[in-house]
Amino acid sequence: MNRMTRLLAGLFLGLHAALAHAAAPACDDPTPLRFSLIPRTDLAQQLEDHRPLLQHLERALGRKIMVVQPSSYSTVIEGLLAGTIDLASMGPASYSIAKNRDPSITAFVTWTMQGGTFVKAGAHTYRSLLIVRRDSGLKDIADLQGRSVSLTDPASTSGAVIPSGEFGGQVGKRLKNYFGRVTFSGSHDRSIEVVKKGYADAAFVASEHLDEAIHQGRINAREIRVLWQSRPIPHDPIVFRGKLCPELRKRISQAFLADSPDVRAMLANVRGERFIPVTDADYQHLRDLLTREQ
Repeated sequence: MNRMTRLLAGLFLGLHAALAHAAAPACDDPTPLRFSLIPRTDLAQQLEDHRPLLQHLERALGRKIMVVQPSSYSTVIEGLLAGTIDLASMGPASYSIAKNRDPSITAFVTWTMQGGTFVKAGAHTYRSLLIVRRDSGLKDIADLQGRSVSLTDPASTSGAVIPSGEFGGQVGKRLKNYFGRVTFSGSHDRSIEVVKKGYADAAFVASEHLDEAIHQGRINAREIRVLWQSRPIPHDPIVFRGKLCPELRKRISQAFLADSPDVRAMLANVRGERFIPVTDADYQHLRDLLTREQ
């Protein structure tokens, strides 16, 4: 191959690479759209609760919604990062973990809540509560030193992250050093059940999930005592994967905020009132907290 041939070959390869790059999509417009959610309580029931919303999204977007069933909070985080999940309902901490690793992941809506024993009607914040059995004889947090406590998941906001940060800061010790035994139940429902059945002395759970357990009759408010509560926490966000096309993001947002019977049905299932817009700034405090904890 002479010099001119090599030069022409090099120019051809360079042009081919440039054209291939120009032809590559700048954003993703996936069909089907893959949806997932963190396992806060009973996963099968969560998916059933969300079914009306997913049916509404299919009609509004004109495409199939495929549900990716997670095994843990981290499954959803890793799915968003790997591009195998496009849209997810997350806890504030799990979202913040994902956002810290991929800044393009974006929160866009949450929902306000119905009132209950521990949540104010219309609120879009909740709290982490430290609960014990009322008949346990445990009256304050000092009584819990050296006792057993149940957390939910390492990426749970109210079931692990906030307790580690706020509660740990208040008592001046790391949780594992303050309590005699620390276990992870996997969900708020299981942590509530663990305390109810006496398998652990205490548990950190979300106020909204405790309200839901009371509403469903799985525990009576008179059976428990709250020994500590966190500052208000911004409610669970729905988030986009980073590379979704702007037009698709706009249509998804409009679908969530629409006054649709299916949207109202889904919200009723989770004791919600209405979807409201949120931005990444609403969760900055948690992102900062997670950064300090690392």
